[in-house]
Amino acid sequence: MGHQSLHSIGYVAALLGLHPQTLREYERQGLVTPQRTPGGTRRYGRAELERLEHIQRLTAEGMSLAGVRYVLRIEDELRAARARIAQLEGRTTDSTHHATQGASGNRSVVRSMSLELVHVPRPPRSPRWRNQG
Repeated sequence: MGHQSLHSIGYVAALLGLHPQTLREYERQGLVTPQRTPGGTRRYGRAELERLEHIQRLTAEGMSLAGVRYVLRIEDELRAARARIAQLEGRTTDSTHHATQGASGNRSVVRSMSLELVHVPRPPRSPRWRNQG
């Protein structure tokens, strides 16, 4: 796991031009969930910063916090669905690979069986059998 820069609420507030109380309110509203130190201090990573910038864009366009919460929830659900689809596609690819390997194995079995088969011509029928009926 790589090292991630974590920032204090004061730093993030100054960076985004927000009041620290606004960030606390966003957390209370469930819009953002900063990490916490063992002492309880909020720490914001890259994902939280990107989410806060997104919240700023939505509110700047006139969206209420309830609307922002709805949009973020839908986007989170969409992201989770896409991740699940990618996971299932990976399984499908693995299954297809195994099925292809199985089919390849079946072909080699059929090939080896056909090498063992010997064509035996039918004996000619006698005229006596043809006339009986």
